Amino acid sequence: MIKKTILLFLSFFLLFGFSIAQKESDETTKIYWSDWYNIEWADFQGKPNTEESIAAQSSIGLPYSFISDGEGEMTVMINVCFIKNESWSKIDKRNNVLLQHEQLHFNIAELNRRMIVKNLLEATFTKENHRELLDEIVKDGWLKAYREMQDKYDAETNYSRNFREQINWNRFVEQELKNYEEYNYTELKISFIN
Repeated sequence: MIKKTILLFLSFFLLFGFSIAQKESDETTKIYWSDWYNIEWADFQGKPNTEESIAAQSSIGLPYSFISDGEGEMTVMINVCFIKNESWSKIDKRNNVLLQHEQLHFNIAELNRRMIVKNLLEATFTKENHRELLDEIVKDGWLKAYREMQDKYDAETNYSRNFREQINWNRFVEQELKNYEEYNYTELKISFIN
């Protein structure tokens, strides 16, 4: 009995230690979206691509996972993160307008994440389809709708050079984030329809 307890304690310690190391690594390389933090030039830690004509590039990810009992419900964790070591800027091109343009890319990602959350909550999940349907909704929302919105944003603002359109997009995204405020949580429980 004592050996078993020690083994469980050591296993817990090793897992807990790994979990802490993973979280620290995650915190140093990623910034999870929040309404109180705006990215700064210091967050762009990747090596600039000198072959690109653009002045900065934000790398944004949508990590998501789920846990399911396979019978009646699942818990989905979904977030948006700015990946610092993959995001870059050309130092001589940095200015406040460009930084705000990059922040709006991050905000657009959060807006699309909320749209995905809405679609997940409105979908009909069953124990047979929950894995495939979850992937389908996330991929459709991220690889299609999100990508289209980001491309449209860059085209209409001309990568921050068209000030009038930049202001229009700032207002649009701010309003849409408010419109989707009820979908801002990053963990949701979904019951299956059987």
